[in-house]
Amino acid sequence: MADDPTSNNHLPPELIIDIFLRLPVKTLIRCTSVCKQWYVLIRNPNFSTSHFNSYNNHDNQYILIGNTNICHVVCDKTFQLMHTVQAPFHLSPNRKYSLNFIGSSNGLLCLAPGLEYTLGNDVYIWNPSVRACKKLPVSQFSDHEFRGVVSRLGFAFHESSNDYKVVRLVYFSGSCSFPFVDVVPLVEVYSLRTDSWKVVSAEVPPVMIQSVATFNDGVFYWMGFKSVTDDPMENYILSYDLDDGRFREIEQPSVDFPFSLLAVKGSSSGSLYSVYSKFFGGQNDILVLWKMDEFNGGWMKAYTIQCNRGVWATLGFTTSGKFLFANLEKKLVSYDLETLETEVRDLGIALNRSAVDVNYMESLLFFDL
Repeated sequence: MADDPTSNNHLPPELIIDIFLRLPVKTLIRCTSVCKQWYVLIRNPNFSTSHFNSYNNHDNQYILIGNTNICHVVCDKTFQLMHTVQAPFHLSPNRKYSLNFIGSSNGLLCLAPGLEYTLGNDVYIWNPSVRACKKLPVSQFSDHEFRGVVSRLGFAFHESSNDYKVVRLVYFSGSCSFPFVDVVPLVEVYSLRTDSWKVVSAEVPPVMIQSVATFNDGVFYWMGFKSVTDDPMENYILSYDLDDGRFREIEQPSVDFPFSLLAVKGSSSGSLYSVYSKFFGGQNDILVLWKMDEFNGGWMKAYTIQCNRGVWATLGFTTSGKFLFANLEKKLVSYDLETLETEVRDLGIALNRSAVDVNYMESLLFFDL
């Protein structure tokens, strides 16, 4: 048998590669069992990257919904269940050990089970498509002897450094009382390339983060607050730029009270949106989506959504041009950004607001682990 992994008596090597680049991940995994040459080719990191760039250009995007030990893969266009994937570790069926999706990029998903109650030392990068999982090293701050701890994370692929990064903000308090207001967090950034954490000494504005990070054009964004004594409690937007390593407080849109900030979300088109609710928790809510002007940094009102069954959680934007949120019945609601039509989707799957990713893509990355 020839050493060339694409050698074949009937097909030229370049044609075999071209065919493989068009096949879904599940089929390629099966092909690795055919012969050693195909096994070597498909597991090659260079082929994995080429396949991801080629195959996912055909709009193969999904919604990933986690429920304890099972993740459901749902088509983001038809909202049909495609298949399920077993979680890479076993979790007890209670909130303390629930799945937490930190973010996804290029088919890799960052998980932090039990993050609500711990420093978040149990952080994983997982590729559900190939069932490969890596546990990250423990935090640089894990030996701090403080009673109260709140940890916030963000995950993304940083194009400038061609590396996957995880940023962690850790809020320590001398007592167990929440909410750690006026406590400056400790910050560290993980690099997949070096498999290590690096402490960041940048100055951080006094904003207590209360949301999952959104990553957009090299920058992480979180929603937070400075004080719980304000009535009404005022929200803030905090950003962290991976390029210059600086934190910034982002000016918000000019919204009228009683609108409250629910989330900051990035879209597949590269735009950043802030999502506000007028009657959060009520049956007849109104969501207003403000789009950031990429040229002057200001905000423009983009969409107003009538939510007849209220809002339980905002989920994000799909690549198929829809904004997704869950109503108070915990059913998925799809808002079409082109037709401006709203449709309730009963998936028959229990939603967990901390375990939904609306931009999941299949890939072979990590297949060489």
